[in-house]
Amino acid sequence: MSRNSFLSDRRGVSPAVTQALTIGITSLLVTGLLIGGSQMVDSQRERVTEEALENVGDGIARDLIRLDAFNTESLNSSVSFRATYPERIADQSYNVEVSPDTSRTRLYVNASGLNRYAVVRFENETNVCSSVVSSGPLAVSYNATADCLEVSG
Repeated sequence: MSRNSFLSDRRGVSPAVTQALTIGITSLLVTGLLIGGSQMVDSQRERVTEEALENVGDGIARDLIRLDAFNTESLNSSVSFRATYPERIADQSYNVEVSPDTSRTRLYVNASGLNRYAVVRFENETNVCSSVVSSGPLAVSYNATADCLEVSG
């Protein structure tokens, strides 16, 4: 065999190149799926966390609105509703802050470790005391001494 016949023979290259390209393309596809899947899981976790914070805020707001329906002028003692909310959301504790306003009361539920929060606004007739409480069992009450609705732990 002459030297030129070896240089012009390309038959042995094709299977090796095909296999290398197949492995490379497969690796890229699998890596893309893994990255896309992890981003989807992160997105779902954020959405579930926000929904859970909103659910807690809605529940507390419902209790405040229900308590606001009482005729508090005739009460000479405190009235309260106690509810149990999750201790943690997405493995993080959270805070509930009640902020009274002239037009609507704002209720912030904040999971600072996740940089997520929910805001619930509602109208009320009875004054609302400002308060900040940590997650867990909470009580919504009418404080006859201060003549306001409050949230406590």
